[in-house]
Amino acid sequence: VLDPPDCNDPAFVARLAELKPELGVLVAHGSILRPPLLAVPARGFINLHPSLLPCWRGAAPIQRALMAGADETGVTIIRMNERVDAGDILAREAHPVGPEETFGELAARLAEAGARLLLDTIDRLTREEVAGLPQNPSRACPAPRIRTEDRRLDWSRPARQLHDHVRALSPHPGAVAGFRGRRLLILRSRIVPDAPADDTPAGTFLLDRPGLAVRTGDGALELIELRPEGGRLQPGRDFRNGARLVPGERLT
Repeated sequence: VLDPPDCNDPAFVARLAELKPELGVLVAHGSILRPPLLAVPARGFINLHPSLLPCWRGAAPIQRALMAGADETGVTIIRMNERVDAGDILAREAHPVGPEETFGELAARLAEAGARLLLDTIDRLTREEVAGLPQNPSRACPAPRIRTEDRRLDWSRPARQLHDHVRALSPHPGAVAGFRGRRLLILRSRIVPDAPADDTPAGTFLLDRPGLAVRTGDGALELIELRPEGGRLQPGRDFRNGARLVPGERLT
């Protein structure tokens, strides 16, 4: 097993070349492969990417698809080149996205689908039955890695967008709200179906409703599961009882 700190290190590239690999396979690897490394395997490198390329190129394709409210995503096998997620498409498989599906649930499902597609693609490559299809750059959309500021919830947004944001970051790293000067990690939510917008400020707890409902830009979102900073994971109802919320109190 070779485990270099830098896969593009010339010493590692030379050692890999000594092994005369036929094909390189990359899955869930954050480094960009440089031309000397890409040229080592006789058939080059292929990569499994959890989106329907060219859409959602980048480090967080599943999270960004969920944040955008996508009802479909998938897995793609590409032949790698020097540009990130821009190589020719060898195989692609679409999968529906459930309206309540979280990042963790969707990632697990796509991992299984991707593994099957990867094995099938390798088999077809060895039989020379695969022809690459160039990506259409005009249809590309970025999926940059999740930054700290991407986790913060803006309660003025519609409930559907907030719900999509929560599930895109569950179970990790978690969507973030502020409460009494500390952070709350919001891990599961539900759109409240009968909560028309009114003049209640966004982020206000709706104490006249059961559970832990919060006013949003166009309605309300119920917080199903959360974790206070330094605390334990708990249902929203338990948090409400323990926090002893007062009328008008808000999340930020």
